Formats: sequence, structure tokens, C-alpha cells
Amino acid sequence: MNQAENIQKKSKARLIIYWILTGYLAFESVLSATWDFNWLNKGFAIHMMKQLGFPPYFLIIKGIATLLAAPVLLLPRMPLLKEWAYFGTFLIYAGAIASHLFVGSALNNLIAPFIFLCITVASWALRPASRRIIIN
Repeated sequence: MNQAENIQKKSKARLIIYWILTGYLAFESVLSATWDFNWLNKGFAIHMMKQLGFPPYFLIIKGIATLLAAPVLLLPRMPLLKEWAYFGTFLIYAGAIASHLFVGSALNNLIAPFIFLCITVASWALRPASRRIIIN
């Protein structure tokens, strides 16, 4: 296998991994929003917010933000909006980790936000050039 073929295979693998991670991140954003709007969780999210010291209305703000981020991550173009969507998603998961640490939650409560934080960072890092902001 020559070097050009090797680079092409790596590029294709990188793109496949990007789309898997980004698709999963968008799916999780929509699912998270449905929990935030109390459509699926039967009050679990409200209970968690109270445990962390946040008012229940914070879920509406978070739900709208995550719901808006999902299509932005998947649709073509809009590189500036994509940066904001990634940054907002990053803040949600980093904030969840920090909140759980500050209130002394069990370490198992950190697993899911940590995994989603890693998925967010990996999706951002692997995004193709067509989905990046070009700075001149």
C-alpha cells in the first residue's frame, strides 16, 4: 500500500468516526431535551436539578439550548453556529461534572457527563475542514 492510499484510508476512517460521534451527540442532545422538558423522565431531571442546587426552570433553558444544538451539528455550513453549538454542549457537560463534584455526588454520577464531554471534544476535533471556521 502506498502512502497516498494510506492517507486516504485514514481520512475516510476519520470522517466515519466523526459522523458516528456527531450523530450520537445530536441524538443525545435531542433525547436530553425531551428529558429536560419532562416528556420522558417523570420528574427525574427536576429531582437532579434540585439535588445540584439549580432551579427547575433551568431545565427549560438547557433543553432549548440542547435542542437547538442538535441540527446545527448535523446540517452543512454554518461554521460559526457549529462552534457555538460545540461550546454550549461542552459547557453543559463540563458544568454537569463540576456541579456533581461541588455537591459531593457519587462518582458514578460523573460517568455519563464525562463520556458525553469526551464525545463532544472528539467530534469537534475530528470535524472536516468544510465544517470549520476559516480564519485568514
